[in-house]
Formats: sequence, structure tokens, C-alpha cells
Amino acid sequence: MMVLQRRTYPQVDPGAAELMHRSLAVCPAGASVRDALGLLRRRGLRLLVAHERNVAGVILPADLKRARALGLGSRRAEDVARWGSPVVSVRASEVTVRRALLAGAPAVLVREGRRIVGAVEPARGELGRPALSLLPRLERELPGATLARLRRIGATAEAMSARAYAVGGFVRDLRLGRQAAELDIAVEGDGLALARHLAEEWGGNLLVHRTFGTATLEGGSGPRVDIATARRERYRTPGCLPDVTPASIEEDLARRDFSVNAMAVALAPQRFGDLLDPLRGAADLARRRLRILHPLSFVEDPTRILRAARYQSRLGLTLDPASLRGLRLAIEVAPYPALSGQRLAAELELILAEPEGPRSLTTLGRWGGFRILDAAHRFSSRTARRVAELGRLLDWLRRHAIAYDALPLGLLALLASTPQDVAQRGLKRLALAGEPLARLTAALRDGPALAERLAREREAPPSGRAALMRERPLESLAGAWLVGDAPARGQVEWFLAEGRTVHALLGGDDLLALGAARGPRMRELLDRLRDCRLDGLARTREEELALVRQWIGPAERRLRCQSNTSS
Repeated sequence: MMVLQRRTYPQVDPGAAELMHRSLAVCPAGASVRDALGLLRRRGLRLLVAHERNVAGVILPADLKRARALGLGSRRAEDVARWGSPVVSVRASEVTVRRALLAGAPAVLVREGRRIVGAVEPARGELGRPALSLLPRLERELPGATLARLRRIGATAEAMSARAYAVGGFVRDLRLGRQAAELDIAVEGDGLALARHLAEEWGGNLLVHRTFGTATLEGGSGPRVDIATARRERYRTPGCLPDVTPASIEEDLARRDFSVNAMAVALAPQRFGDLLDPLRGAADLARRRLRILHPLSFVEDPTRILRAARYQSRLGLTLDPASLRGLRLAIEVAPYPALSGQRLAAELELILAEPEGPRSLTTLGRWGGFRILDAAHRFSSRTARRVAELGRLLDWLRRHAIAYDALPLGLLALLASTPQDVAQRGLKRLALAGEPLARLTAALRDGPALAERLAREREAPPSGRAALMRERPLESLAGAWLVGDAPARGQVEWFLAEGRTVHALLGGDDLLALGAARGPRMRELLDRLRDCRLDGLARTREEELALVRQWIGPAERRLRCQSNTSS
């Protein structure tokens, strides 16, 4: 019997030297975007390398072209570098290189000695394969009705020769073990046709935004469903709304704001639950990292700066260093004439609607983000304290069931310590006008004076203190609370919780029966009764009746009787 000999075969590792290309050059210091594009074109290069201290970065042609299209051709090419690119030796193994690419590196730079001699870039398409199936998690964590709805969306899309994917916040929150309030669906195909079909099947209200190929289906028996045709976006100028065209799901994910929102779950019956994660959002979630997808992401859409602060607070993520560079660039590029004030105000409202809203505002302030409202805005230590106190004020209002609009109160905290002209420009930048602008302007102007007077007259009778606040809107009272000391705040809280709710027990008919005249005299008597109740001089209906009899003399009663007789 022949015995087979076991042999060991050598494993061939091509290593970094065999994987790399040499189509690169060092970007000249201070070269502009236009200069860098010219260098790439003349020499037929695939990328440029930038250095800053001990950090290396790659400058990709796509990022330079994007900068030029946005009108930033005169900016330094280093502004669009993807910093922190890994650098390995020419003797590094293929495994080392592949691991760096799988971690999301746009390229791995290869050095020989101290000189960069090559780069390894990810192969097109290799990052688009499904990383794993989320089907077990979908079946374990989603309500049965939601899971059935997702399956139905996938099957219906396939029947219409389209492919549907759950995307964005839904996938992100699923990975974090959080329940999403709505379903976000992207469709390779006609998303609006799918939305109309589902609306006919499920009922509910369908709102269509044809320009962007999106639709929202609400009502029926399930959660809200946002459906969009998968698309690519092109920004003509910084801050403008993008031009959109239909695209693949990979292109749709690549145009999103952050990697953690650039994941998709396939809903087609044969692939149901497969995760598409071409931009490594799951790895960023595991690292608790918030990362933009390219260096000009914040320049294209500066509202992403506000969204980043909100995600940091709500999801416990931290903006990575490269993204912070992109944020600082976006602030330098401001102002953004094409960015509407309504869009900025809407993002601020979303921030303030969340329990951690004041913390998000503080994060924005430390980033310098409010310079988008006005270049002269400075987030001082006093502003930081008032924003922190804003959280206490909002909590107090909620506990006492006092209705409020969070945006004006948030703006008061942000602008109360700024010069008046800066505050006014900031309010107008948010497209505030008419009564909302007038109320905030008055609150910013009168808040400090009201706070000082309330503190000074804290020993005055309750009716006198209430008179100082009664005709003022909530914004003015909140302004006084934010800038005032403890006594002033106590007076505002007393008035909102108690003082403003006190009214006379007697009504107009009671006063008429006692001989009071109609008109202004009636209002005067009711106000006097209310003040007596505030000051503890009238606690019962009988005590109020006695006071009115004292106030209404015989002459007034005779005049009342004569008026009744003549009529």
C-alpha cells in the first residue's frame, strides 16, 4: 500500500510592493485646487500625496473636481486631502494592506525608507458586497407588523422590476438596538410608482415630492414609510439644494451625510436581510465614530454640521478628526447665500426637540458652527452658561405643562450675550420676520431690564410683581429668566406656574347684578378683584362680593338703574 507523503507548499504573499501603483506625486506646498488638477492631468497621475507634520493624506481627483465644481478652485489642494491615510512599508504583507482598506482607508500609501513610492487603492465594487445578513436581528427585534411590511415592500418592488432597500436611520438604529420611528426605503427603479401602489394597498395619506423622487406614506396600520428613488446628487454651489438623478443603491449610499447613515438592508425576497455596507458604517458605529464621506460634505450641505452635533448627543458618537477638518473648512467657506434660513431653522428645531438639545447647541458653539448664521458670532463662556441653563428652563416648562416653542427660547440663549447687530443678523439669517422677529427682538432688548427689576422688587406685593410680567409674551419672560439671577428666575417661575392663573371668582353677570356699568369699568373691577386675590385680600366669593359693594357707590348704581330703565 502506497503512503502519500504530506507536503508543505509555500504561500505566495505579493506584499505591498506588488499590489501598489506608482501613479502618484507629492502635492507642492500651497498648490491650489486648479494647480493640483493641472498636475494630475499633465502627468497622468491617479492621486497626490500631502504631508502635515507626521500625518499623510491623499488628494483624489474626484475631490478636486468636486471642489472646482463648487467654485473652490482657488482653495489649497490640501483642504480636500483625506488625512490620516495609513502608510506601510514596501515589505508589508497583503493582509496588512487589505485590513487597512477594509477599515475604510481611501488608499494605503507605501513607503521605501522615508519616501512615498506607491499606493494601493480599493478595487471598485469589492466593498459593495453584503457583509452579513441581519435577518436574525430583524426577526428578533422588529414588531411582527413592521417585519411583514418590509417583506411586502420588497416583494412588491420585485414584482414591479425594481429593488427596494431599507436605508439610513432605520438601519443605523437597528444596528444600535434602537427602535426607529419610521421606515426609510430606497428603490432602484421607480420609487414613486412603488409608493402609489403601496398607498392603494394599505391606505393612508401619500405625500409626493416629485422633484426629489420622494414620497411619504402615513396612516394605515403601520409606521410612517419614507420612499425615495435611489439617486445621485450634484451640488452646483455650496449650500444649495442638489440636482438629483436616478442611480444605483451604491451611488445612493455614497451621496449621504455620514457613514453610519450609508448602510442598506436588501428587501428582495431572495436577499431579504442582507446588509450592504460599502462605506464601513457598521465599523464606525462599533468605534462610536461619526464620519463624513468626503472632505467637502459639510461645504455641499452645511446643515450637516447641525445634524452632526445632534447625532453626537443623541447617539453617543464622536466626530472623527478628518471630519472635523471638513467642518472647519465649511465654516471658513461661509456665508452660504444659497442656503435658506428655513433649512437652518428646521435643523435647529430638530435639535431643540430632543432631550439633549442644549448639549448639541454647546457642541455646535465649540465647533464655531454658529458662524454660519453670522461670521461675527462668538460662543463665549457666558453664552455657554446660558445654553446650559436653557436645559433647566425647558425641563421646568415641561414639568409644569407650560406650552412653548423651543426654537425662540434656544435663540434667546444663543444670542442674549451677543452684540445687538450680530443678534439681529442671526435672526434674519434664519428667515424670521414679522411678529416672530419682533417678539424675539423685544425679548433680547427687554430681558435684562426686566430681570433687574424683578430682582429689585422681589418684596413687592404679588399683584405688583405680576403686573410687571402679565402683558409680556413667553419669549420676554424666558429672556429675563436666562439672563437673571436666582430671585428674578424665582419671580418668573412663580408667575408662570401660579400668578398668571389667578382670576376673580366673580364674573361679569355678578358685577352687573351688583350695579356695575358695562365696558371698561367692568374690566377694571375684575382686574382689581384678581389683584386682591393675588395679595390675599379676597379668598372667597363672599369676600369678593363685599369688596365690589365697597367699590361701587350709590351714584354708579343709580346711573346703572337709569340706563336699564331707558333701555
